[in-house]
Order: sequence, then C-alpha cells, then structure tokens
Amino acid sequence: MSTSQSPIASGMSRRGVLAGALAGAGTLALSACAGSSGSTGGNDELTVAGQSDNLTQVFNPFLPSTAQGLTYTSQGSGGFIYEPLVFINTVDIGNDLPWLGKSWRWSDGNKTLTVDLQTGVKWSDGTAFSADDVVFTYTLLKNNAALNTLGAEFATVTAASADQVVFTFSVPSQQFFTNMVSCPIVSKHIWSTVKDPTTYTDKNPVGTGPFKLSTFSAQSFVLVRNDDYWQTPAQIKSLRFVAYKDNEGMTNALVQGLADWGGTYIANADKTYLSRSSHYNYWAPINGTDGLIPNLTRWPLSDLAVRQAISLGVDRKQVGAASGAPPATSVTGLPMPAYASEVAPQYKDVNFVQDVDKAHTTLTDAGYTKGADGYYQKDGKRVEFSISFPSAYTDIASRVQVLVSQLKDLGMKLTIDTTTATDIITIDAKGDFDSTMGYPVGSAPRAFSYYNDTINPNLYYPIGKATPTYQNIERFQNTEAATLFNEYPKATTDAQRQQILNQIEQIFVEELPWIPMFYWGSYGNWSTEKATGFPTPQNPYFSPVPNPVVALRLKPV
Repeated sequence: MSTSQSPIASGMSRRGVLAGALAGAGTLALSACAGSSGSTGGNDELTVAGQSDNLTQVFNPFLPSTAQGLTYTSQGSGGFIYEPLVFINTVDIGNDLPWLGKSWRWSDGNKTLTVDLQTGVKWSDGTAFSADDVVFTYTLLKNNAALNTLGAEFATVTAASADQVVFTFSVPSQQFFTNMVSCPIVSKHIWSTVKDPTTYTDKNPVGTGPFKLSTFSAQSFVLVRNDDYWQTPAQIKSLRFVAYKDNEGMTNALVQGLADWGGTYIANADKTYLSRSSHYNYWAPINGTDGLIPNLTRWPLSDLAVRQAISLGVDRKQVGAASGAPPATSVTGLPMPAYASEVAPQYKDVNFVQDVDKAHTTLTDAGYTKGADGYYQKDGKRVEFSISFPSAYTDIASRVQVLVSQLKDLGMKLTIDTTTATDIITIDAKGDFDSTMGYPVGSAPRAFSYYNDTINPNLYYPIGKATPTYQNIERFQNTEAATLFNEYPKATTDAQRQQILNQIEQIFVEELPWIPMFYWGSYGNWSTEKATGFPTPQNPYFSPVPNPVVALRLKPV
C-alpha cells in the first residue's frame, strides 16, 4: 500500500502490480534526469516522462522490466498497445470501464465468470480479434507462472463462441475479479509461434490498442495513433515517451516544459511546479492507506493498549506532511473519500482524533508507569521498539523521524533500523521486525482487498516462516475474522458482502492490528498548453497518470 515499497508478491496478492500499473500508483518512483528530448511534434504530439535506467526494445507485456514501463503500464497490465478485458477504475471506485470485454456476469455461486467480447476488433496487423485470443492468453499465463504477474487463477477458460469467453473457478472468486480481467490480451496468431514467452522480447508489438510503435531509441520511443482502432481513434496523433532516471530530473523536465505529462510526486508542488504556468496541473487522487505496521507477536506492540495509545497520541497531519501525504481520517483505515460508501454505518464520519491525554490514560489504565527516563514501562521493561525500512526510501525516513519525536513525547522509545530495498522483502515475509512502514502488498481498489491483504487470519504464517504472498505480515490472528473472510466469497449479493465487510471493519477498529496514519495517491502532472481533457478533481473520471483511457479523451489545443 505504500508509495515506496514495491508490491512484490505472488499469486492472488499481486494487486500491487494492478494498482500501480492500471492506476499509475505512486509506488512507481517515476522520475527524470534533465531531459534533452523535449516535445517537437507540435500539439499533435505529447511528450510523456517515464522511468527507465536501461531502455531496451522489449514490449512483452508480461515481463517486469520492459520499455512498457515508460508507459506506466508495465508488469502485466494492458495499455496503449496491449489491452485488457476491463480497465479497473481506481479513482471512481466500482465504475470500471468495459474494454475488450463489453459485459460480464457471475453465476454458479461466483464460480463461473462469463465475459462478452467487443465485436469488430482487429489486431494492428489487420487480423481479426476473437475469443480464441483471450483463451490463448489466459492459457499462456496458466502454463507460465512467471508471466502471470497479476495472479489470475482459474480452473478452466473456454470460448463459448467467437465473442464470448467463460472462466470457471474451483471456489467462489468474485473478490478476485480485478486480477482476472486486467491481464493484457495478446494475439494467438503471433504468440503461438513464440518458442519461449518468458524471454520473448516482442520488439515490434502487434496489439489491439489505440497506439502503435513507430520509432525507438535508447532514450525514447514514439507511439503513433492507430487509425484503424476499434473505438473512436485518439485525437492526439502521437505520444513520445522519454526515459528519465530520478525525481529531481523529472520535476525539472515538467517545470521546463520538456515533458507534457508525467506521474511523480513533486515536493512543494505549489511553488515548484504550479506557480510556473497557468497550464500546469498536479493531482494525486487517494488510492491507499499506510502507517505503522506492528509485529503482533512482539511486545510492546502486541499489547492493544500500546497500539491504541499510539493511535490516540500521534499527530497524523504532521506525519503525513513530512512527505506531502494527507493524514488518514476514517477509523476503518479505508482511503477516504473514495471508499465512503463501503464504511459501516456506525463508523460513518468517525475519524481519528488526536487526544494525548487519553493516550496517557490508556497506558496507565493498562498498568504502565513512567520511569525516571521519561519512558513508560511495565514489569520492568521499557516501552521500546524499532522500525525497519530501506534507507533509500527517503519519504518513509521523513515520516519516521517525525514519529520518533512524537512517540518520545508520548513516553515511548522508537529506534530506527534501516536496511536495503532488497532485504526488506525478506524481513517483512519472515516477520523479522518490531514494526515497519510501507506495506509490501498494494491492494486492488476494493475495500475487501485492503483488509484481506493486511489482516486476514487465514493468511497467517508463524514467525520465521516466510509468507509467500506478503499478506498479513503483522501476523494478526482472530477466530471471528477468519470466519468472516471465509464467508465473504460465498456471499451472493452486495448487501450480504457489505454486512460481512461491516463486521470486518468493526474488528479492525476494535483490535487495531495496524495503525493507519496517512494516505497515498496516484500522482499526475500535466500541462494543458497542448491538449485538454485530462481528469481533474472536478471531473475525476480516471487516474491522471499517463494511461490510454485518458489519452483517448485528450483534445489538441
């Protein structure tokens, strides 16, 4: 859920890839070095700033590091060239966009998913698209786990007709809809001749998307409009994707007008970016929640009273402000306001309120006393714990420095235990930490997914045994919650699902298995000097990060 830690996971838990790829989530540290490839194509061409340390002509949509990373649609998502069945909407939650799949329905107790496909679709080489391509794609993923980055798991997939596909599942699986329909669809007539799809470079991709590859260099590549696109073709004739390497450089490119569109966090954006031109825009719709993730098997964070005192005593505005993030508000931990409709009635408009006095009372009522050193203690042990995170993640470091000071004032000692970006994944998986920040799994844009990824007791692994999906890394256990998570997939109506969700929310609020502190968003930066039609807070139809949904709505000035 973090804007910093990579959502490295496997199987169904690869929602982090989904959130990042389809929504352009802030987990992508998209950046730039001072650019030399400014927009030269007039108003018919937009320059898009993306990230790559080593740009190579690889467009295989299933590989984790390819040229598609510049298009913000790497690691398994569909996009400008290869399209998915459905585009998942992370801004207007629940209003997902039918794409190659025009409609869908669940049956057989949510164990069968039928997808009706668009008709008249053609691959960019003129070959007709059909259900056979969809079946081929999903069979390819089923037979090659390394390519299945979204964790699309199913029993069978068949073509009921040329324009209808049927998936069957061994268990009720509606809760994993976003994973299933987000995979990029590739052509059977080309990919069936590929000897090894796990190493296939796909230098000259043939897709159904609104753009086609035109030119490629070590610094950038150009996608041109597909004039034979099955929907109304884009009005923008081309998109030039330029590779940059760090945040400072990308900010410079955007400020100087070398890039027209990007997706990166900009510190002090009002002064640094927005003040430079009336055409410049910056919006980061909230996509997720993060905070202090405790190891519930280790004292003192194993004590609910300590977690409650922290939640009561911290100044969330100050913590979030350290990295330009808004403070978490809802006691349910759900990102607001996007998920307001899924909040249980008893928690509507019930927000976190800082109450330092109550924090102290919570501790003293639980038997804690302050020692001569100013820290609380109990049974001769001081309330002290460490927080583990990669030293390279400067945004987390900024927040943690604030927490160290705030917790000291509350009578708790927080020590910093930095590690590497590689090692944090193992540390998280094995539970080798007192606390951490930056959940290693980014969730699908559904309320259930947030709880399933972080507190589902059925995903519990004992300390020292690595959880393969990086879910429930705090090792939360609760019999009632375990039952509710098992019942949710069996629900057949929205009302039944919401009733179960309400109970899960109550357990979260009362048990506080992890402590929400701030929200993170999908950073979008763009100029309206050459084109209009971008999503805005007033017209939040989709994520503002570079993506084909928005590109199709843009109009040259």
